[in-house]
Amino acid sequence: MSSLKHRFRSFLREEDGLVLAEGLLMLPLVVWALVAMFIYWDVFRTINVTQKAAYGVADLLSRQRDTISTNFANGLQNVMDFLTPGGHPVKMRITSLECQGANGGGCTATNGTYRLLFSFSPGGKVQPLTQADIQLWKGVKIPVLNNLESVYVVETSVEFKAQLQTAIAGFMVGVEDATYGQFIVTKPRHRRLCLQGTTTCN
Repeated sequence: MSSLKHRFRSFLREEDGLVLAEGLLMLPLVVWALVAMFIYWDVFRTINVTQKAAYGVADLLSRQRDTISTNFANGLQNVMDFLTPGGHPVKMRITSLECQGANGGGCTATNGTYRLLFSFSPGGKVQPLTQADIQLWKGVKIPVLNNLESVYVVETSVEFKAQLQTAIAGFMVGVEDATYGQFIVTKPRHRRLCLQGTTTCN
């Protein structure tokens, strides 16, 4: 009986293989952490790169004089693709508008209307906006404009899909496929931005 107790106490004091056991317990957590860091990094990289590219396109448009050609507008998609290498496909829409204030006033949430100069999507990937659509931006997305003051909006959208299409991405990490977008309002350096072939700027 004493021999059995001695063997049992020796077994409890035995520490051989303890590191291996702890390693096996921690291995799932280490794998989860590596996968999570990769997926989270991919999400923030996609948002960051797309945002910088959208601001680059908006700045490029601000330097144009009044009217841009359709070829130039379509070429902006090539610029966007170049600025987002190896990323997810980015869709873009450019909308130019002008404030028509009531009685010479400006355009606020309750006063004035927006006059659509043009709405264009390079490659036709996004549906152009109408006069009625842009009125919803008043007091929400567009700052207060003076009468006849013009701005243009660069909208981008990117459909993010996790590089690791597994249950780990959606369930364990909490990152699912989603669409991320940018809405950039810019004032042109000249009076307004127009598109060749449209009659709204006449």
